[in-house]
Amino acid sequence: MPAEHKKEGRNVYRLAPCPAYDVEGTESWLTDMAREGLILAEDGIFAGIAVFKQGAPQHVKYRLEASQKNTGMWSDDGGEPDKEAVALSEKYGWAYIAKRGDFYIYRSNSPGARELNTDPEVHAIALNTVRKRQYAAAFQAFLWLIIYPIVAMRGELLLTAIRAQTWYFMFGALLLLWLFAGSLAKAVHLGRLRKKLQIDGVLDHAKNWRKRMARHYVKNGLRIVLIAVWLCILLSRWSVSALDEDKTPLADYRGDPPFATMADLAGDGEYRLLRLIDDAGFNAVKEWSDWLAPYNIDWAEHARIRRPDGTVLEGGLYVDYHETIAPWIAKGLALEYYHRDKRGGRFTPLDTPPLGTDYAVAYINGTGFPSLVIQEGNIVLHVTFYQTASSGRLEPEEWMRFVADSIKR
Repeated sequence: MPAEHKKEGRNVYRLAPCPAYDVEGTESWLTDMAREGLILAEDGIFAGIAVFKQGAPQHVKYRLEASQKNTGMWSDDGGEPDKEAVALSEKYGWAYIAKRGDFYIYRSNSPGARELNTDPEVHAIALNTVRKRQYAAAFQAFLWLIIYPIVAMRGELLLTAIRAQTWYFMFGALLLLWLFAGSLAKAVHLGRLRKKLQIDGVLDHAKNWRKRMARHYVKNGLRIVLIAVWLCILLSRWSVSALDEDKTPLADYRGDPPFATMADLAGDGEYRLLRLIDDAGFNAVKEWSDWLAPYNIDWAEHARIRRPDGTVLEGGLYVDYHETIAPWIAKGLALEYYHRDKRGGRFTPLDTPPLGTDYAVAYINGTGFPSLVIQEGNIVLHVTFYQTASSGRLEPEEWMRFVADSIKR
């Protein structure tokens, strides 16, 4: 048996060289594949990958028909065309083969078969239905990809960017914009196709699909790779954060924080860290760098201090410290900390003593503990300090001045 006959009937896989909404490109591509002996298999397209049956070269025609209903797998009849429509098409020599996106693919082996869509106006109406559906999808994409993330950030743009790291934040934002633009491009392309039908009355069934093939492959491949990279980084960062691998225990920390700590409050007295029931994340420090804030610290300290006079101070100090690249970024970040805590509930303003800084505001936050936000030049400090010992307690004004003076030294 000749070698070429042994290949007949085997499956051959090809990536679609054009998007699903490119009606002319898809029709022309499938027709050219048939001339090479590759016949699209039934239900032979999924996720941009087509399955062909190897055979003898054939002169067949393919046509895409816009679906009047949703073609998703969870829709009625699994998104398949109505049986009556399929039977009627078969009468005119067109067999239903597969669906791709919002379109049904029909094939005819008869050279004399009449066109599947003989009325350009009817065809244009069907395309318009798909176009409207795509605009609705683009609107949903806009809500979920653009509006929802903005609402979820609740105005904390700088805080979110710095904590996530600005490069990663921008990476994700650009991916979301790209996905939204792709959704919008589908609707725009279908609108142009509809207008072409209305003017010319016919589509191009011999389009040069190879012209944009490389661009389509590169664009799709790049999008998949970037999304995969973004998700891998997200999972890696989540794992590191969940296991506290990005934090250093204060007992092992050898740095010199640029703000006052409870150890500084001890002076010449006795100081020791307190171990909590669940010590993960407590008595630890995290340092990182960012484009907008080159130096950042998260500080969580729980300690007991016995002063030389015998008084005891016991409690915890939480500090978010940022050195930004510009004072206006620092001011914006300070305001975001304040508004975030204000939305947290149980918010009670406190009298803020004059601290000699560019901005300062004190309050009791949602945890019930006093907090202070300070901005001095390009430095931002968000401090929460609580005390549990009955003796040796510091008045709010006293510890607030102590903290403010420490960043001005």
